[in-house]
Amino acid sequence: MGDAELEIVWSMCPGLAPRALRRLVRVFGGIGPFHEARVEEWVACGVDAAQADRMEAWRRSRPSADRLKSELERRGIFVLARGDDDYPARLFDLPDPPLALFVRGRRDLLSPEREVFGVVGTRRMTSYGMEAARWIAGEMGRRRAVVVSGLALGIDATAHAAVLEVGGDTVGVLGCGIDRVYPPANRRWYEQIASTGTLVSEYPPSTPVRKYHFPERNRLIAALSQAVIVVQAGEKSGALITAQCALDLGRDVYAVPGPITSRASRGVNRLLFDGAIPLVDPNDLFSGQADAQSASPQTIPAHLEPCYRALERHQPIRAGELAAVAHLDLGYVFGALLEMELAAMVARHPDGTYHIRPSAAGSPA
Repeated sequence: MGDAELEIVWSMCPGLAPRALRRLVRVFGGIGPFHEARVEEWVACGVDAAQADRMEAWRRSRPSADRLKSELERRGIFVLARGDDDYPARLFDLPDPPLALFVRGRRDLLSPEREVFGVVGTRRMTSYGMEAARWIAGEMGRRRAVVVSGLALGIDATAHAAVLEVGGDTVGVLGCGIDRVYPPANRRWYEQIASTGTLVSEYPPSTPVRKYHFPERNRLIAALSQAVIVVQAGEKSGALITAQCALDLGRDVYAVPGPITSRASRGVNRLLFDGAIPLVDPNDLFSGQADAQSASPQTIPAHLEPCYRALERHQPIRAGELAAVAHLDLGYVFGALLEMELAAMVARHPDGTYHIRPSAAGSPA
């Protein structure tokens, strides 16, 4: 079997969690060497003896990738291996992309050509959070942008619902097997997304919900999105994990300001304090992209040129570090970065580092 077939076969091995499989594949240097390893080698790499025996029984059963795929397709489920042409290209930005992805619905929404935004937030939303999520996601749906979220209670479900109500496109990323509805209260949205949008999971069918699945799911939301919007989040909200994953991948993170008296907004307001991009109107997402595209290299003012070129060489980097490595005046760097950020030529991450927006990169004429 080739690598793609092995990835599918082993992703459906009973009891073998995707995270454990990814680790073993890294340890052995590939899916092929892992597949050929002896049981004793698996155990030496930390696999429980009982699980190693189950893995050996699975291997000896000589499962066929084609048969497994056919069985899933009869249930309306597609499985995509990393070697498949329609595997979502954005997931390769992850240091540990899923070996296989289970999908229900439309695979075209996972195309890198689509404009995709993650919309996430707290399960315990307020009326303000609900209103903001509906406005933002609804506008995206009208503009044919794809909205990705986690199909959880609260902000996630509200975002999915708002897109569906305007006939837009949405992707739900699950923290369980793709044939399970969790939470059960969201069955309506689950079924609508399966019918008109896309459901995605890295967990094989029948996998139950586990608490540690949600951070793993959140990294997929961040990777599938070109930018992530946090609508409302408390200090320990899982949405902050999604935001951090997005930052680690170089994605823009937007935050919707919330009342300073609201516990449900403390996390998102902290993101703003740390440098997330404020979002006060969903139309700014699209006008900002237009501004960034108009900020061509030919329009870089001469007084910004030294800072811009230094940032090109050292990005991502903080203002003080940039001034030091480029031997530029710190006051000049702060002023230049602020001016370029307002002109959508550069973006600032919540960790304080800056990078040049792709559409603004290049050399002036």
